[in-house]
Amino acid sequence: MSRRYLALTPLAMLPALAFSDPPYESPPADVRAPAALVLSGDVDYLRVKRAAEMQRQGRVGTLLLTGAGVGGDSAAGLAAQAQKLGVPREAILLEERSTTTRENILGASGVVRAHGWTSVALVTSASHMARALRVARRVLPEVRWIPVAVPDAGPPARIRKTRLQEWAKLAWYGVRGWI
Repeated sequence: MSRRYLALTPLAMLPALAFSDPPYESPPADVRAPAALVLSGDVDYLRVKRAAEMQRQGRVGTLLLTGAGVGGDSAAGLAAQAQKLGVPREAILLEERSTTTRENILGASGVVRAHGWTSVALVTSASHMARALRVARRVLPEVRWIPVAVPDAGPPARIRKTRLQEWAKLAWYGVRGWI
C-alpha cells in the first residue's frame, strides 16, 4: 500500500465517528450529590427532565441551570421547565451569562465553590458528556464530577451530525488547552 493511501486512512475513518460518542466513564449505579449542573443546549429538555427526576427522588438537592440563550439554551427556560416538572423554585440556581460549554462551567464554578459542593452530578447529552466532563475537571479539579448522560435528541441523521461536531469540538478544546 502506498504512503498516499496510508495518509488518507484517518480521513476515511472520520464518518465512523458519527456512530459513537466520545468516551467517558460510566456513572455509579446510584448517583447522589448535593447538586446537579445542567448544561444548556437542552433542545428537547431531556437534560432538565432527568435532573428534575433526580431532584424529586432526593438524589440531588439543587439544580444549577446554565445558559444565556433561549429555550433549552436558557437557564431561565430550563428553570421554568424544571418547575413544571415539580422542582421547587428554592431548589434552583441560575447561571445566565454563558453561551458555550466552557462558559457554562466557568460561570457555574463560583456557585459550586461558594456552596462548598465537593461532588456534583453533571447532566448533559451522551455525545456532549466527554467534552463537558473534561472541562469540568479542568476548571474544578477539586470536585468529584458524576456523569449523568441523557440520550441525544432527534432523528438518527441529527444525532450523527451532533456526534461528529462533538468529536471536532473535543479536538478544538484540546488544542486550546481547555481540557
